[in-house]
Amino acid sequence: MLSRDPGKMARFGMPACLLLAAAFLGPTRAVSPNCTADELAFQTVLQSNFERLDGDGGSLEPLYDMVNRYLDAVQPNSFPTDIIVGLLKDRSVEPLKVVKYEAGYLVSLIIGVLFFVFVPLVGLFFCCCRCCNNCGGQVKERTGSTDCQRNTLATFLLMTTLIILAGVACAFTVNQKVTDAMDSSVTAIQETIGDVTAYAEGIVKAIPKIANQFSVPKNQTLADLDDLNKTLGFTIQDALAPTITPVLTMVMQRIQDFGKVKSDLVTVRSTQASLLETQRQLAVNLTKLQGEINATLKDGACIGCQPVQSAANNLQLNVNYTEPPEFQALFITFDAVSQMNLTNSLQKGNRTFNEIPARVAGETSQIISDANVQLQEIERDVLRSTQSLTFADQLKNVTNDLNSTQLENVTDSVKEYDYYRWIVGIVLCCIILLIIACNILGLGFGTAGIATRNEPYAANGCSLSGANFLMAGVGFSFIFSWLLILLVFVTFFVGGNVRTLVCKPWESGEIYEAIDSIAAANSNLNLSKLLGFQLNISELHRGCERGESLFQFLPERQVTQLNNALNLSTYTADLEKTVDRLEVDLSSVVLLDSAGNSSLQSIANSGVDRINYTDLIQQVQQPILKAPLLGLADSLEALKSTQTSSDITERLTRHISDLRELESTSVNKMKQELDTLKASFQNLEALTPRIKGDIQMTTQSIETAQNLIEPTTNAVLKNVSKCLLNKQQGYFGQYIAWARETIIDQLLSCQPILILLDNSRVISCDYIIDPWNAFWFCLGWCTLFLIPSIIFAVKTAKHYRPVKNKSNSPEFSEMSNFKFPRAQNAYDPSNLYEAPAF
Repeated sequence: MLSRDPGKMARFGMPACLLLAAAFLGPTRAVSPNCTADELAFQTVLQSNFERLDGDGGSLEPLYDMVNRYLDAVQPNSFPTDIIVGLLKDRSVEPLKVVKYEAGYLVSLIIGVLFFVFVPLVGLFFCCCRCCNNCGGQVKERTGSTDCQRNTLATFLLMTTLIILAGVACAFTVNQKVTDAMDSSVTAIQETIGDVTAYAEGIVKAIPKIANQFSVPKNQTLADLDDLNKTLGFTIQDALAPTITPVLTMVMQRIQDFGKVKSDLVTVRSTQASLLETQRQLAVNLTKLQGEINATLKDGACIGCQPVQSAANNLQLNVNYTEPPEFQALFITFDAVSQMNLTNSLQKGNRTFNEIPARVAGETSQIISDANVQLQEIERDVLRSTQSLTFADQLKNVTNDLNSTQLENVTDSVKEYDYYRWIVGIVLCCIILLIIACNILGLGFGTAGIATRNEPYAANGCSLSGANFLMAGVGFSFIFSWLLILLVFVTFFVGGNVRTLVCKPWESGEIYEAIDSIAAANSNLNLSKLLGFQLNISELHRGCERGESLFQFLPERQVTQLNNALNLSTYTADLEKTVDRLEVDLSSVVLLDSAGNSSLQSIANSGVDRINYTDLIQQVQQPILKAPLLGLADSLEALKSTQTSSDITERLTRHISDLRELESTSVNKMKQELDTLKASFQNLEALTPRIKGDIQMTTQSIETAQNLIEPTTNAVLKNVSKCLLNKQQGYFGQYIAWARETIIDQLLSCQPILILLDNSRVISCDYIIDPWNAFWFCLGWCTLFLIPSIIFAVKTAKHYRPVKNKSNSPEFSEMSNFKFPRAQNAYDPSNLYEAPAF
């Protein structure tokens, strides 16, 4: 209940000021939702299964390193870019440059030709010499150093044989290694092709997947738009509530004040009417009763009545209450204003305020629908753009070519040719192994024959067999040496040049620079011309090694196209225009209609605050009578007891009864009515002084709040639109960033290409060429050591035969001085040095 203290009237200005401040600050108090876009989760569209192959040779790695160092010594020159460029450009080569570059191989060729020619030729001469029983025949005479020479030669032969054995063992190993490498290479190639195919298919599938992921920010934006359609009205309502709710509360308070004032005025009017009637009747009754009492008191029979007569003369009304003339106008004014109508106006304003969410939802539904349509159209454009890409068909053709049966036929042919190569390698190794076996058997039989010989000069079948095995090994060496050196040089020339011209520059990256130089010299091989943009292979390779993307090397036109496709405004420009059209018309929101406002103005201008309620209160507080009726009745009661006349006594008794009845009826009724008027006047005195100011402030607040509805709504729409656009840009920005990262770092990643090239080098060089080169190296190793093997075998074979000139032997000289007793000796010394028959 409002305070009725007039001293507190001035304090009502502060709430009104605070209300106005809240109204003017209303737009800045608009709801500030979370404008940060949630983090979106996108699918992984491409996975690379490429794995680098390990080119470690294992236990044969030292042999490979030795072969490669030997090839580096034979061919120390850099990659012959100028020779190849000249060959491709003019189809002519300077022989001197080729000779200079292939100098090491030419020297090897000369050595091989000499070996190829002279070793068989020497073998021919040796055969002729051996037919004359000269080369590898017998020791002419036995001396003191003969045994030492034999042992030394046998030791060197054994060492040479062991060296050849080590070489042929390595040759056997690497020959099998080449075959194993072929199998593993075919498997690796098939796996690599499978990886390439899967990667190409993954790229083909990744483009639609990237486009389909557009639905992630689209769906999130649609959800935000749907939430906006549902919550925008409540957001506006919440923003207007600090301004409108206090105003509506003030209007309700003014209606309550009006109701109180009108109730008091109604009370005053009804009470006044009754009071005036009671006052009139009381005045009549008092006049009549006063006349009767005076008549009785003036009667001569009344004893001692003179003193009471003065009190009877005061039997009159002390007040003469009259209706203030202003009240009639007030009654007319307040009767014309209906509290029900004011309440209806308030309810209407409150209803329009509460209907803001529904009204906003209805007005924004079309814009939200247009935004949904635009998002759907953008998504269709994205999907259509991916369908127009032609490289997907090209990648499908590549995968079809890789999966064709022609590649399987090639691998089958390679395996078949490798099988023939393996057989040839085994045959060559077996030839060398046969020579080694002859040397080992020769040394074994020869040494055993000498150790078991009873007579130092006698022939021994075991040692002669050892000599024959050694000579057989020599013969096999002469027979197959030309074939061995021929195959060694052919495989050496092929494998060595592949190593120095392909593998070595491939590993160092020099080959890519050579490709650039070759492409610059020959337009047919110029990838930049074929692709339509400048492309540097060596720079591309170095960039890939640094982990860069192919995006860095794309032509400016394609980079621009990709950047345009990944431009955020491409997806948000139209939507921003649609969101900028977001408008809401809340002109129908009327806080207080004209009828209600007119009623409040009528109340304010009614003059209810200009009536002097203090005088009225003082007037109704005066005693009703000049002398109390009960006091006069008591005086008459005392006077009655002194009377002797029954008539006087009866008349006094009647007067006493009339006085008391008049007191209990008319006087008490008039007292109650005066008290009612006093209470109403007091209420009006408390309410009316501030009612005009409150109404004026209320109407001003209503006008202010009504004027702030549009700017507050626009401010909320601006904030909400900005928030929506920020979130939308955040969503599509995340999609653009993810798509850019996926395209640049995954689809355009050159790591798969780099791994593919490295794996191709490992397969070609580490798996195949290194064992190939190790094979001819071991075979050449064995072939070259056949020369000392021939020499040591021929020299050693002599010592496994009987001494040719026994007379020069010291043991024979000592025996010749011995005198045998004469006796018939059937032994014929002439047969002493003949070989026993086997």
